[in-house]
Amino acid sequence: MINKTARLGAIAQFSFVMCLSLAMASCGFHLQGQSQRSFAPQIDLYVDDDQLASAVIDNLSQYPVRLNVLDSVVNEDSTAPTLQLTRTLQHTTKLTLDTNGDALVWRYTLSSQYLYSADGTKQSTQKYPTDNKSLLISVSADVDLSGTNATINERIKADSWALLYQQLGSRITRQLSFQ
Repeated sequence: MINKTARLGAIAQFSFVMCLSLAMASCGFHLQGQSQRSFAPQIDLYVDDDQLASAVIDNLSQYPVRLNVLDSVVNEDSTAPTLQLTRTLQHTTKLTLDTNGDALVWRYTLSSQYLYSADGTKQSTQKYPTDNKSLLISVSADVDLSGTNATINERIKADSWALLYQQLGSRITRQLSFQ
């Protein structure tokens, strides 16, 4: 009798686990491949750094959004949503020094001031936004440049900055999709 009850309990537990796993798998299958991002059909874009502009444009080209790249935001008049990326800065910091005081590991940081206006109003009197709606958005990477080959180190630096521009472009696209 006890053996039969234990067997029925094990079958019930197994059935519950199977049903739960099927339910979880079907939810994941339903959401697979569907983009959760949505953007306005048209966005005015002002970026003060050409590499960042290229990264953002490349990321947004995957979505059904028409970009109007602006040369300036001063006296621009539009009702389209506007994304302004200003004060884009590259910053390097020494993290680890050798016994001679030379840097072995650097931290590269790329940042930009992010301002999104859904109603198309722009900061027409100032080149750079200074209000509280702007957000500092940044990415960083630690790079080990120890070694004696300066040519390789320069290539690592260039690749690191290129990667940071791509990462910042992706982060900006994600931030924009939440607006």
